[in-house]
Amino acid sequence: MTHIRRTSNVRLSRRQSGVVLFIALIAMVILSLGGVALVRSMDAGTSVAGNIAFRQVSIVAVNRAVEESVYKIYKAAVPIVTTADDLPKHYYASLQAGEKPDGTPAALAGTYPPAAYPGAMNVWTDPASLVEVRHVIERVCTAPGAVSIANCDLLPPKVSPGGTDNEVKRIPIPPIPHFRVSVRVDLPNTNSTTVAQAFLR
Repeated sequence: MTHIRRTSNVRLSRRQSGVVLFIALIAMVILSLGGVALVRSMDAGTSVAGNIAFRQVSIVAVNRAVEESVYKIYKAAVPIVTTADDLPKHYYASLQAGEKPDGTPAALAGTYPPAAYPGAMNVWTDPASLVEVRHVIERVCTAPGAVSIANCDLLPPKVSPGGTDNEVKRIPIPPIPHFRVSVRVDLPNTNSTTVAQAFLR
């Protein structure tokens, strides 16, 4: 009888060791899945932080490009002649053909690297963030030439409701066209791109 009890104890211990191994394997799989999920969440957090940083850098770059455009059109010692294209200054006297559905001009809608852009496209690199910035100025007109109501989207003249001595012969106010500034910011060696637009008048 004693011998039979020992045999049953040996069989019971063998069964228990098999169950423990199975449970240990399941626990290892669960821990491995948890580790993979933790690594992926850390990668997502790093990616989000990188996107926020790129967004902040893009805002500064876009503001600089818009300020440069304002200077070229209104404040430069030799401003842009707005009735004709001025490619060295990245200016077009009319809206360009091939505009994308989101409003991006064809000149900025190419793929990275910059070789895909037209030769006249400007590129400047911010030394701190290493982002590459390109911008285009377009007059909101259907064709180059003189500004007219039929040709351009115009700012309505400001007319005072008060009376003046010039009611018979009003002071002529020149028509003022709108200008669209489109800016593209690329971060090299990534697929991060920002496109922004501003309207000037």
